[in-house]
Amino acid sequence: MSRMDAVQRRKEIMAAAVEVFAESNYRGGGVAAIARRAGVSEALLYKHFSSKKALLCEILERVGTSIPAIWEEATAGEPTALAALGTAGELYLRNLAVHPAEAALQFRALAETSDPEIAAVLAANHRGYVEFFEQLLLRGQGDGSIRADIDAHAAALTLNASGLAFTLNQQLGLDPDGAEARSVMRAQLDWLANPGHNQAEGNAQ
Repeated sequence: MSRMDAVQRRKEIMAAAVEVFAESNYRGGGVAAIARRAGVSEALLYKHFSSKKALLCEILERVGTSIPAIWEEATAGEPTALAALGTAGELYLRNLAVHPAEAALQFRALAETSDPEIAAVLAANHRGYVEFFEQLLLRGQGDGSIRADIDAHAAALTLNASGLAFTLNQQLGLDPDGAEARSVMRAQLDWLANPGHNQAEGNAQ
């Protein structure tokens, strides 16, 4: 098997694991089921991943690093940090609908935090999300689009907690079209926005 084939096979195993774990949970999703879904033998799966836990941790790590990277790319052209926050939030809600299995996996993995390795990966992911929001909020205080009296770290924690709540509502079918989440997001952006900045922009025009 060439290196390219091995990389592709690894991706296919991870994609199959996301589906299997999301359909049941980490404990219920067996290696045999993952291997069948990926179209490989259990022996080949273990050549790529030393254990089921190693497989889950790598999936969670990849998701955790990809989300802020996607936000960074999507918001790069926004004129203000406030606008960037709105774009990142909308993208998150769209991804909940487009990638429900990944959302389910991340949420259900929280039930496995008694395992220190899994807990460490999830903690690192959420620190990354909070850091993204905090840096964006600080940038917004610099460009004038975010209120200066906001504690950026506390606000970032609140935004991250909102993301968890949005995911929970989606998993429970309480907000299937994301309308309530978008309403909350608009209220949060209104709370964060610096009114003076909007007034200054209006006067400049």
